[in-house]
Amino acid sequence: MSLIRFLMRPVIILFLAILLTACESTVTTHGRLVEQADLNKLELGKTTQAETLSILGKPSFEGAFQSGRLYYNNQKMEQKVAGETSTIDRQLIVLTFDQSNTLQLIEIRDKNTDQEIVKLDAKTPTPGDTLTLVDQIFTNLRRGSTAQ
Repeated sequence: MSLIRFLMRPVIILFLAILLTACESTVTTHGRLVEQADLNKLELGKTTQAETLSILGKPSFEGAFQSGRLYYNNQKMEQKVAGETSTIDRQLIVLTFDQSNTLQLIEIRDKNTDQEIVKLDAKTPTPGDTLTLVDQIFTNLRRGSTAQ
């Protein structure tokens, strides 16, 4: 009997340790992190778009309609246990180039200076997503009879 107690104690401690670590919120980083040292290498009016790409790497996305803008987006998200995901920190770096692909403007926007992105809870209506199990069975039987 004492051998079972001796073996159960480490198992219970291990189980409790795993259980406690599962209660911690998860922090994830999304996007491309741009270091300040790399931004300092860029010179307005001198650095070309090709040089910028070699220093900073591929942007998160580019401006539409040949706007001459490159966007580097980075954000930290926290998901609480069984809760919603929230944005802890966000940084958007907008680089604007002129017609000759020379850097003209560097904008740094963060969570406080940029617009808040609102998540919509609306659901896109999809036909067939509310079928019950019986409806699905009869629908599949009808499809099978027409395929023959």
